[in-house]
Amino acid sequence: MLQSHQELPDCFYLAQPILITPHSPTPNHFLYLSNLDDQNFLRFSIKYLYLYNKAIDIERLKSSLSRVLVDYYPLAGRLRRRNNEENDDKLEVECNGSGALFAEAFMDITAQHFLEISNKPNWSWRKLLYRSQGLSFLDIPPLVVQASYRPTVFFSIK
Repeated sequence: MLQSHQELPDCFYLAQPILITPHSPTPNHFLYLSNLDDQNFLRFSIKYLYLYNKAIDIERLKSSLSRVLVDYYPLAGRLRRRNNEENDDKLEVECNGSGALFAEAFMDITAQHFLEISNKPNWSWRKLLYRSQGLSFLDIPPLVVQASYRPTVFFSIK
């Protein structure tokens, strides 16, 4: 029987994350956040972990993300402080098509094993998410996607 405090393995990356840009041109403008969306206590990222038993085609996932970013183009932009002398702390989305961050990771765990380990609260699942580097949340793209999978043959990186 697995214990609920069992740690998940670390993910490892063979390459640096890349930017996935919209497939076709998108509007280039600024979107102001509403006063409700721009509260200081809401300035953090929300992390989701989706688990699939079926293998994914990484190139197809990248292509799909690129096409989706055409319709949801603000997610390919960047958050920034608004250039306004009277309210210096207000944020806006610069819709510029810079792209979403895409990281490809490998791990030595199956979906079934993950579910067995995580049948009770287990904070080590956060190890499975790419940690974007930045001085603040403004330095991180609004959308960061990581595809993690178990290689057919496990190998070690030295």
